[in-house]
Amino acid sequence: MSLTTAETGTGSTGLPQNRGRARAIGEAVAGYRLLGWQVTVTEQGVFLPLGPATTALAMPARIGSRVLADLKSRMLAGPVTVIPGPREHWIFLAELVALLPTHLKAPPEVQFVRSPHRIALPPTMTRYGSLRWANPPSHSRHWFPPFTAVLALARTAAAEDQRR
Repeated sequence: MSLTTAETGTGSTGLPQNRGRARAIGEAVAGYRLLGWQVTVTEQGVFLPLGPATTALAMPARIGSRVLADLKSRMLAGPVTVIPGPREHWIFLAELVALLPTHLKAPPEVQFVRSPHRIALPPTMTRYGSLRWANPPSHSRHWFPPFTAVLALARTAAAEDQRR
């Protein structure tokens, strides 16, 4: 599974199969741009390019749900997307408040996604359905939490998961 691209439900022309889908994409893009996000639209979907100050952490839903709950309890929760599938993954958008040290270790279930990659955003389609938000951005919550906070909570959740 690619965490930065998605298979789309497009016709042979590469255009969305229906006008409703095109409208949903247009509305989503307009909303993202109002938040100041520099999203791009391709035949594959809607994407947020990661830059030098942004990263993403991808993890299985079982870990991601605990990380999001812990971030919410600390009032640090930022936008989190859900990639549907047999093994659902959650993507946490985060801010790089420092360079990623080479000795920094993530649990095996957690993957860093960095520039020059891009992250698929809802309503991008995959063969398992549309991406959705576990924690959507809003005008009051469009910032990204520090990646160190997300990583620390992911380490704790992964360790708890292994003890079970």
